[in-house]
Amino acid sequence: MAPLELDEIDLRLLDILQRDGRIANTELADEVGLTPAPTLRRVRRLEEAGLIRRYVALLDPEMIGRGFLVMVRVTLSGQTKAGFETFGEQMRRRPEVLECYLCLGGTDYFLKVATRDLMEYQRFLVDVLAANPLVQHTDSILVVKQEKQTTALPLE
Repeated sequence: MAPLELDEIDLRLLDILQRDGRIANTELADEVGLTPAPTLRRVRRLEEAGLIRRYVALLDPEMIGRGFLVMVRVTLSGQTKAGFETFGEQMRRRPEVLECYLCLGGTDYFLKVATRDLMEYQRFLVDVLAANPLVQHTDSILVVKQEKQTTALPLE
């Protein structure tokens, strides 16, 4: 699939929508210097092309009792296609796994896990990861403070 041709207005639309996905179309139009109808057409084109995947609400993990954050490096016992597919599917089904990345190098997977507290994370580690015959080794990194979090991609 050929990449979508983006002009300056498209880039400005994307930048604004990354910061505020709920912005009113009229306000968005004002910010990019268009009238509402062409602004809406451009946004729909970006959505239909798959450039805008979806709109979400970002929750405060502390306020919903999911503020204990752990980054986990996982090494599988064997590097097979079936093993990668199975482990990836297993992690996609786990609600406490916020992100799961297949990696190259000494780590096969890198996970971002959010739990209520250390005890809940320990249960996940023991009952899910350590009990998994595909997993050879894990290395847990407890997050003390989040210095930055963004979902906005640079558009330059």
